[in-house]
Amino acid sequence: MNFSVEILDAVKQLNGQLQENSNKLKAEAEEAQKMSVLISTLLSYIEKAWPMHFVNLADKEAKMLQKLRNDGVAQIQRLEEAYRQAKEESDRLMRRYPTVFDEACKAARITLDTNSPHPKYGIRNGFFKVEINESTRVAKISDLEGKLAELPADVEAVVEKIRIEYARVFDRRFHGPNFFKKIRAQYKKIIEREHLSDGASVPIREITKNLKKKDKEFRMDEFVADLSVLAEKGPHEVDGKVIDLQQTKDTRQGILLSGAASRGYIGFIIFKETT
Repeated sequence: MNFSVEILDAVKQLNGQLQENSNKLKAEAEEAQKMSVLISTLLSYIEKAWPMHFVNLADKEAKMLQKLRNDGVAQIQRLEEAYRQAKEESDRLMRRYPTVFDEACKAARITLDTNSPHPKYGIRNGFFKVEINESTRVAKISDLEGKLAELPADVEAVVEKIRIEYARVFDRRFHGPNFFKKIRAQYKKIIEREHLSDGASVPIREITKNLKKKDKEFRMDEFVADLSVLAEKGPHEVDGKVIDLQQTKDTRQGILLSGAASRGYIGFIIFKETT
């Protein structure tokens, strides 16, 4: 059966119109969803009283908010009022930041290092660092192994992020003998692979590289924390072997331990026979 050219053209035209309408509605729905997420997030910042988060996001999404103005959405005036209030509150908070941050840390049982004046703070003898950028109103949180987070500098948000990272690193169960044996096992694999004698000096980053391949949940800063405890409190001897941590001047290849164990960058590990 052959349909006429007129029918074929008409159906093609209808199909094209429907596809165009569908694409248009899909784009509008996606835009509406993005707008909904934006307003919901701004609302959450109002409810949490996080003015710097509010200003930061509103500035990033200025074009979307401008569209609300262009569309004549009545509530946009309230958003603009909230933005002005958030800017003013951000200014007030930044002027009092050292005092407010110190009080919030004490309330959260986080002890700031004594030698960490605003805008750069240390925690746990410099294991964690917090740097406040006063111009951008952004806080950068890092530890001995690099950056952990960057977020608007609302005090409660910053303290909560520090608390989470601190708990992740230090509130874990530590079993010295097991940790010692884990390092020893990777050391033995490396010396066997490289045809070295037991007692040879092995780069510590080679050991951590092996551990990372073996364990998908391996985190370098957690390893540093555990090695710091091992170096300070032991055990230093297991199965007739004594661990010896050797220093290096190469800061990129070494590991800086924290607390009382910190005495320069550790670059190599040796296992010696007990005497």
